[in-house]
Amino acid sequence: MRPVTKITVFGRRLAVIVLAAYWLVIFAGTHMPSTGAGTPRVNDKVKHFTAYFLLGALMCYVTTSNQYVRRFGTIALVGMAYGAIDEFTQRFVPGRSPDPMDFLADTAGLTSAIMIYVALRSVSAGRSRVTKLS
Repeated sequence: MRPVTKITVFGRRLAVIVLAAYWLVIFAGTHMPSTGAGTPRVNDKVKHFTAYFLLGALMCYVTTSNQYVRRFGTIALVGMAYGAIDEFTQRFVPGRSPDPMDFLADTAGLTSAIMIYVALRSVSAGRSRVTKLS
């Protein structure tokens, strides 16, 4: 299966590096003591949804498999496991506390990214079939 953009080997490696860097940024951001200073006034759940939406989109982009259920199921499970671990470990960070609603926002962002990616893939596949028939 080719990604939506027909990514090259260099592009795939770059995408993996971006994913790893982004994942480290998320980890660092959620494990620094909360001060509240210098952060934009955005609902906490919106931040969680957005962070995991981007994480899910990057994971979809860098993985390839013709077994959709296994591929996207694995992405969902890995992302949700990380979200659960992330929430659990926040109890050990001063000024932070675990919140089940944050985990639900993480899961919503992750699954939204997967669904949008799958929808875009199917639209792209439909267009390529039409082009080949012409």
